[in-house]
This record gives sequence, C-alpha cells and structure tokens, in this order.
Amino acid sequence: MGYGAYMRVVNSSSKTVTTNVTNQNCMYDNGSEGSNLSLFNNLTITPGTKVPAEGGQYIEAKNSGSCFFESSTFTLAISNLNSSVDNLNFVDSSGSWSCSGQPSNVNVNINNDSGDQGSIVITLYDPS
Repeated sequence: MGYGAYMRVVNSSSKTVTTNVTNQNCMYDNGSEGSNLSLFNNLTITPGTKVPAEGGQYIEAKNSGSCFFESSTFTLAISNLNSSVDNLNFVDSSGSWSCSGQPSNVNVNINNDSGDQGSIVITLYDPS
C-alpha cells in the first residue's frame, strides 16, 4: 500500500467542465485498496457543484511490486474552463503529493499533514 489522499473537485466557475484522468502510473483504482481515481474520468461537473458532494474520493498510490522504485502519477485534464485543456499533473513521492501545471483560475490545495492520508481539493474559478 502507498500514500493516499481524499480528492475533491469544486466547480466555483460559471462553466460546465469535464475532467479526465490520463497518464496514470502506479495508482490503485476501480476499488482496489479502496481507491477510485476513475470517478474523475469523463466526469461532467456543472457550476456550483462539488464532486464528491461530501468529503473526498479516496485515491491511493501503489508503492509495492513493480512500483516500488517509481513515483505514482496521474494527470487530471480539465476541459471547457479555459480556451485549452488544462492539465494538472499529480505526483506522490515518498508520501507527499504535489501538483504542477495549474492555470491562474485553478487552485489546488494539497494537505500532506492531515494524518494517515492527505487531502487534495481542486477549486475551479472563472477565467479573469
């Protein structure tokens, strides 16, 4: 088992957006170890909506077997918020989640100090 996080997307913009999970590497998914990153794949999120509505969806890095020496990664692609697809690139390295690729109207709040699992909250805003 690896380090996990409770992930949530909050659409505070006036646009309906779609998220897709790509470039997934060394992640548990589809209920394995309780992780369900696929919830965010091909997901339509209307304005003012939070997914999941309460709390967060558990996701977990796979740090064993063939993944023992690799970082766990995935990209969350967000469509329809800006004029191009925004790619948020997530990495778990040594039990610490990080994100790169954030446009100015996307806020990613990562808390790696919340106990046994981290938390990731992605908030989308209207472009300025």
